Amino acid sequence: MSELPWQIIITRPQAQAEPWAKQLQAQGFATRLLTLLEIMPLKDETRQRAIQNRVMDFDLYQKAIFVSQNAVHQAMDWLDRYWPQLPIGIEYFAVGATTARELAVHGIPVTDLAQAESGSMTSEALLEAASLQQVAGEKVIIFRGLGGRGHMGDVLRARGAQVDYCELYERCLPSHAATGLHQLLADITCWQARQQVMALHSGESLQHLLQLLELPLLSPLRGRLQRAWLLVPSERIRDQAQTAGFHRCLLAENATDAAMTQALVAARAAAVSLNDC
Repeated sequence: MSELPWQIIITRPQAQAEPWAKQLQAQGFATRLLTLLEIMPLKDETRQRAIQNRVMDFDLYQKAIFVSQNAVHQAMDWLDRYWPQLPIGIEYFAVGATTARELAVHGIPVTDLAQAESGSMTSEALLEAASLQQVAGEKVIIFRGLGGRGHMGDVLRARGAQVDYCELYERCLPSHAATGLHQLLADITCWQARQQVMALHSGESLQHLLQLLELPLLSPLRGRLQRAWLLVPSERIRDQAQTAGFHRCLLAENATDAAMTQALVAARAAAVSLNDC
């Protein structure tokens, strides 16, 4: 893996991909953008009405949890419309340090961020927070995307909380993704000249990749991609990738740019001793 220069295939939405690409280039990596995920606000009238109802009742909750920086962006757009001053007495929680920083931009301090110490930025890590242990009788609102994991809500309900979801956006597969992936995989000169690492920041990005690889245009090239490396931010996503036949995995501590970059730098430094996951 150390004999060829490294190219990192960045699959994040463009607004998040470009700053990370600059960081990687400063570390000596080549980069290529292949967007596998777009964040789109929910436009359906019924879903917008549901968001509005949750936001208007925001003062009834004791705890508010934001699962991502996208959840913060979308939620604050709604909250600003109905709450020029946020209600007092609400504790705020974030899944990950990046999400916590986004809240801080809006002047909202996070009550507890257990994963800041552990390095993890998962729902499971947040559920270990001391302030989320005794929640019986409390109302909790979770801001997230459409169809997110239900684990956090299930655990908090088991602890006695009343949990409501406010689903604000959906994660879409870009219409141009199939063409972009085909161009990437068909560029045999590039694959011979560089060691390819595809960075997947979320389970949704992995699922979109697998969806594309089922297309007749792309399925013959699946083996080429499986010879590359995947960079993933959690054991859960790594396990999903392995089940799908991708056994060359690099595991980052979490999905922040810093952690993903650190994993790449460390892997490159130790390239001669890397083993398949």
